Order: sequence, then structure tokens, then C-alpha cells
Amino acid sequence: MNIKQAIKICTLSILLCTATTYAKNPPKFTDYPATASYQPKTGTRPPLRLTTQTARRFTTAIHRAYNEAPNFAGHLHVVSWGCGTDCRNIAVLDYETGQVYTLPNVNEISGAMGNDDERVDFRPDSRLLIIAGSLDHAQSAGKFYYVWTGRHLKRVFTEPLGVNSEVR
Repeated sequence: MNIKQAIKICTLSILLCTATTYAKNPPKFTDYPATASYQPKTGTRPPLRLTTQTARRFTTAIHRAYNEAPNFAGHLHVVSWGCGTDCRNIAVLDYETGQVYTLPNVNEISGAMGNDDERVDFRPDSRLLIIAGSLDHAQSAGKFYYVWTGRHLKRVFTEPLGVNSEVR
């Protein structure tokens, strides 16, 4: 083996180890900062665009939240509402476009530890959103990590949720 091959093997090994380590650890809010392009603009907000069936079904909760300040990823607002016993749902409101986004392929969050703060976690200065519980009554509960891409929420990590687990 010559020196170039050894360097390539070492570099590849380092990259693989780094990727594997990251893949095993859940993302943190600081991994996905809300940059300047995500900061709220001043002026009037456009009319709400309720384009999903879930958004149209829970229009009252969504309209009320649209009057509040951004609380997620700079110019967005996460709103949650009850949909039955031990059931919650969420939407993300975009204050620049009026668009209402719901979780892709998810109708409800259930079986989580209790209150909204333990079920859904997010920050105004981060694009990371964490949901704890069972999605659509799935058998196993988990923590589901979504990142706001600028157009939708994309799941980037999932971990099992044990009985005594705490939401970070």
C-alpha cells in the first residue's frame, strides 16, 4: 500500500466514523439554527392558506394562533390543539406566505407523556421540531425529529421512547 492509498483509507474511515456517530445521536436545536432569511418581516400578514384537510378541519385553533408572535424557526408559528382523549395535532403557520403546513402523513399524536410541552418541543431560533409520542396510534412510541426545510417538515431522526424517557 502506498502513502496515497493509506491517506484515502484514513480519510474514508474518519468520515464513516463521524457519520455513524452523528447517525446514532439525536440532533440538537443548535444543529439547525434559524438564519437571517428566517427572521420575521414587518407588515401585515397575508391571508391564511388552509390547503390540507387537517388545516381546514381545525381552522379555529389555527386562526387564533395566527394572531400570535412567531415561536419557531424565526418567522413560523407552531400551533397545537386537542383532537380527543390523549390526542394532539400540530400545524406550522408561515407568516410570510400564509401557508399552513401539517405533519406529512400524520393525523394525530397520542400516547405521549402528558402536556403539550412534553409532546412537542421547538425553539424560535431553531428549525428543529421534536415530537414525542405515538403517531397515528402506532404500536411503539418514539421521539421524532423534524427539520423545517423552508417548504415542509422533513423527518431526520427517530428514536424509541422508553416508559421513563424524558423529552429534552
